Amino acid sequence: MIKMSSILRSGRLTATRKDVVNFISSLHDDKRIAYATVLVNEAHVIALVKAKAIDKNDARKLLQALRQLEKQIPMHKGVEDIHVLIEENIIKNAGQEVGGRLHVAKSRNDQVVTAVRMILRDELLEVSNHLLLLEKEILRLAHKHVKSVFPGYTHLQPAQPISFAHYLLSIGDAFLRDNQRIHDVYRRVNNSPMGAGALAGSSINVDRRFESQILGFEGFMSNTLDAVGSRDFALEALSVFSITALDLSRVAQDIIFYSSADVGILNMPDKFASTSSIMPQKKNPDPLEIIRATTANVVGNFVSAATMLHGLTSGYNLDFQEITPLIWRSSDTIKSCLSILAQIISGLEVEENIAQRDYLQFTAATEIANLLVRKEKLPFRTAHRAVGHTVRMAMDHKKTLSELTPIEWQRGLGRAISKKTLASLEKTLDLAKHITYYRTKGSPNPNQTRAMVLSRNKLVTSLLEKNSYSSTKLVRTLADLKFIGRKI
Repeated sequence: MIKMSSILRSGRLTATRKDVVNFISSLHDDKRIAYATVLVNEAHVIALVKAKAIDKNDARKLLQALRQLEKQIPMHKGVEDIHVLIEENIIKNAGQEVGGRLHVAKSRNDQVVTAVRMILRDELLEVSNHLLLLEKEILRLAHKHVKSVFPGYTHLQPAQPISFAHYLLSIGDAFLRDNQRIHDVYRRVNNSPMGAGALAGSSINVDRRFESQILGFEGFMSNTLDAVGSRDFALEALSVFSITALDLSRVAQDIIFYSSADVGILNMPDKFASTSSIMPQKKNPDPLEIIRATTANVVGNFVSAATMLHGLTSGYNLDFQEITPLIWRSSDTIKSCLSILAQIISGLEVEENIAQRDYLQFTAATEIANLLVRKEKLPFRTAHRAVGHTVRMAMDHKKTLSELTPIEWQRGLGRAISKKTLASLEKTLDLAKHITYYRTKGSPNPNQTRAMVLSRNKLVTSLLEKNSYSSTKLVRTLADLKFIGRKI
């Protein structure tokens, strides 16, 4: 026999079918917010005392009963959610006369969204820490490879020579922007809806600012209808997780491509690969493929949430409870993907002979055109056409650019060029030297790259300290909540 809660079924409604209650119940997913919900109730009891809505003796009994639920809440079927279950336990332990006062001046509507925001702000800080730890691994590897030649690609074709460090910094900067977005969301999430009630607040003047402060929030949602009837904060978090997922997927695909046997410019550690059940030569990048796949689920969660919110009327709707699990799934996926990618990045190795590969010499073509602009005073479009013709001639003769004779160079370019220009051409074709010729800020020039690694290392250290401060502040605030409760 399924036990049925009677808290909400002895007034307007006489009974609800058991299968209906179980169908709409969010109890399984509410386990994630159970502890936060207990804390929300404790804070509300303290706020009720401050508002003189309940006396201190009743408050002490309520707080004592709530503390018993902090470690574990007895679960059973037949209740709609964790909020009803907690109230049911409080009434059982403190009695109807006292326990029935727990719900004064509050609703499940403001209570649930407050608890979700409390857990989400912790999740955002955790995701931020995972992003920054990945960034540290990226910067550590970049520091080692500021002079390691690496092909930059466009359209999956070798385009221009860069350094491996320059590539690493490019993906690292994307993750730093993801971290910025995480903190932008955190600021908006860290506002309390408590005291908003079902939608219109209460005639009992609970101090909403005080209640938000003892729960560690920076402020409170000023409009009570907006406080309980909006989920844009959830959608925004899912959106940021989705953007991070796209960055993760791109990096995973990059490493899969770069480490494939026929490209072979990166080598992945064996401990992050598997082999085929039939083909003994295979080295399969399975964890990266799982990153590529599971991050698609994160994007799907965002789309699902946006679709659920589309066309909803103002105010609280039970549709909201289907959005909350999507947040936790996305957060968990992002954290696990960031963790495994950080470990893979830490063990990546660059093949040593990249600069000597014949086919990559053609990536020097852009700089050769720039050389003709500087040395021979040609318009860039003329130089571009002349170098393109020379490349085609070399390919037709199965030669690399360094194998062309001075006569062939002049024939290919369609003009005589000076000895100084020819000498500069030879240097340009040395890809290890080539990357030192870049002058633009933020380019693959080793000096530029070292400066970028240094500045980003300082930034990451600062951001990790900021996260630590925020986490410590939340822990201390909730400890203060316990202290205030015990003084009543």
